[in-house]
Amino acid sequence: MLNDVIPPRPLRAVKSQPGAAAFLPPLLLRLPGAGGAVVVLVATGVPGPLVVRMQDKSGTPLASFPAEADVPVAAEVPAGTARIVVTGADVSAGAVGLGYYPVRGQFPAGRLLLKLHAFRNGAFATPEGSLKGLPSRWRQAEGAARHLGLSLIALSQTAQARLSLKRAQYQRFRAAFVEDFNEVPTPEVAPALVFLSAAGDGRSLKEIGACAQALKAQTDRSFSWIIAASAERLARDGDALAQAVGGTGHIVPAQEADEASLIKAALAASTAPDDGLICLLDLEGRPTRDAVALIRAAFAAHPDCQLLYTDEERCDASGTPLAGVFKPAFNRHLLEASPYMGALTVLRAGRSRALGIDPGFAAAAPYYLIVRTVVEVRAGAVRHLPRIAFSGPEHPPGFVDPETARLAAQALEGVLGVPVSVVPEAGTHFLRPDFPLPAVPPKVSIVIPTRDRAGLLGMAVDSLIGKTAYRNFEIIIVDNGSVEPETFALFAEIKATWPDTTIVRDDGDFNYPRICNNGVAVATGELILFLNNDIEVIEAGWLDEMVALASRPGVGIVGAKLLYPDRTIQHAGVMVGLFGYASHWFAHALPDTPGPEGRLLARQDVSAITGACQLIRKDVWDAIGPLDAERFQEDCNDIDLCLRARRAGHEVVTTPYALLIHHESASRGKARNKLHRERLKAQHERFDALWHVRTLVDPHSNPNLDRKNLFAALADAPQGSREARTDAI
Repeated sequence: MLNDVIPPRPLRAVKSQPGAAAFLPPLLLRLPGAGGAVVVLVATGVPGPLVVRMQDKSGTPLASFPAEADVPVAAEVPAGTARIVVTGADVSAGAVGLGYYPVRGQFPAGRLLLKLHAFRNGAFATPEGSLKGLPSRWRQAEGAARHLGLSLIALSQTAQARLSLKRAQYQRFRAAFVEDFNEVPTPEVAPALVFLSAAGDGRSLKEIGACAQALKAQTDRSFSWIIAASAERLARDGDALAQAVGGTGHIVPAQEADEASLIKAALAASTAPDDGLICLLDLEGRPTRDAVALIRAAFAAHPDCQLLYTDEERCDASGTPLAGVFKPAFNRHLLEASPYMGALTVLRAGRSRALGIDPGFAAAAPYYLIVRTVVEVRAGAVRHLPRIAFSGPEHPPGFVDPETARLAAQALEGVLGVPVSVVPEAGTHFLRPDFPLPAVPPKVSIVIPTRDRAGLLGMAVDSLIGKTAYRNFEIIIVDNGSVEPETFALFAEIKATWPDTTIVRDDGDFNYPRICNNGVAVATGELILFLNNDIEVIEAGWLDEMVALASRPGVGIVGAKLLYPDRTIQHAGVMVGLFGYASHWFAHALPDTPGPEGRLLARQDVSAITGACQLIRKDVWDAIGPLDAERFQEDCNDIDLCLRARRAGHEVVTTPYALLIHHESASRGKARNKLHRERLKAQHERFDALWHVRTLVDPHSNPNLDRKNLFAALADAPQGSREARTDAI
């Protein structure tokens, strides 16, 4: 179940055929003109696979989708839906129930409806039959409904059911903002672009011809195209190949027929100067008509650029565009997990010839070239162009073919000098470099701010000591004015269990950064870990993972993946600039939500992470300064610390392989008075004055995405510059 406190609202059952159970849709979706909303449905009563169908008054199916009992599923309810029918092996009328949750923002007064439903039907601990218990019940219902409402939004935003809505929106976006670049750089401002393609036996003449037509339509003619084909294929259908290519490209022979050898032959045939531009062009797709102009203009504006990649779009089998792939700026850890740079990656010719294409890595050879390139150049020389410049077929992110994934892991091992594992994920594969701990594991100083709440702190420390495999750590509890005897008894118990524990007393008013800074002042470790007193350790290897990453050159701060107690996502990285400030990306989504191109399934660079579980190297702390206790007494301080680390050239990394539970935030609600709200507003204004977050597009997001959406939703129009960009803040 999505929520074990608030049950779904039951739908009214109606007469159905044998082997089926039929229900009326929610009343608000039966009104004239209604429909198209995504609702969250929960079937109960019958285990096993189910099928849910939306039908009109005549019984004509309008949509269908698979479901399982007690598993919430988001579904689009088409206009004209009169009945929702559930079928399955053991389904009969009365044996299956179907309920729904009113999703906030999709129904009139949906938020209030959810609160009232929670108040009436929720399982809360309040005195039965007592009016005195009603205010408490309302507060509990309000907090639980708020959290459930956000989870429902997350589920509906990330559901497959939204595909038709998203595709319609993309078509509107595409009409206005794809193939809209009208400049044509002159030949002297940037080198010509050389496309290299492999006409292997798996590439049809139709594909080659479509690519040739796309190149022929380019607005910028400063390019050439080299297509390599095996001598055997040239002997068999050389004339047909030549006809498909037309006068757009030049065909060269190769001794071997595999695609990596063909690309190697095409690269060898190129006469581009060392500072010239080459692009490995996959024949399964085609460049947009302004692709060459976009790329050459970017290199003209940034002559120090050594590698450039673009956004792209996915198309169906007929070539109809379905959705955009909107990528982050350079993201080293993501690249070490997935070939996220995609199909249109442009490199300097001289370095590419020097590094070469290694046919031994087969389909992973282009990836091998890219990861070797980024090792040789500084991060500022890698740029992302946030414009769609390539159309290709639909495919999952990562490495779809397991053999290609194995070869990519082998290639990455050679670059990084560490073992690399292949992680299967939902029909695809990601890489996971197994970074070792230092020979002498560094000491971690775990700083835990607290005030009373002995039961909460006891849970956190018991799990920390009892379940953490990494053992070289000290505990520093900073006590901000506790008064309860149970708290001091717990301190004594913790010190007896873990002797390397220090209690620091801080009797000042609540000031989170000052409290944490006081803890760091007595720390003796090479690494500092800020840990909330409501974090529960659930996996032994979490701290090994974080320490290994923090020990990697270039990394300054590391964050974990945090889940709410109901196992929805609380933290998987912070996107700065969302909602004019900074927000937790994909908060309240289901724990296995992949995110765009599978990014939540892999390590990745981010601009910031939450202070609830934040590991920072002590030398980085000393270099950039402590948490800002003057300007950001309650909020913004953890994000500000990360941004200062980023500005100083250190990476901030989040990892799904360190997984913990964050307890208190799930039910905290909005218990803020006017004075508190005014203080937070003032801190946000100071934060914006420093970092300009009201207009900032996070480099690890994309200017084509909505800055008021947690789930990487497409914006109606670009919300920031679409110039080629680095990963710098």
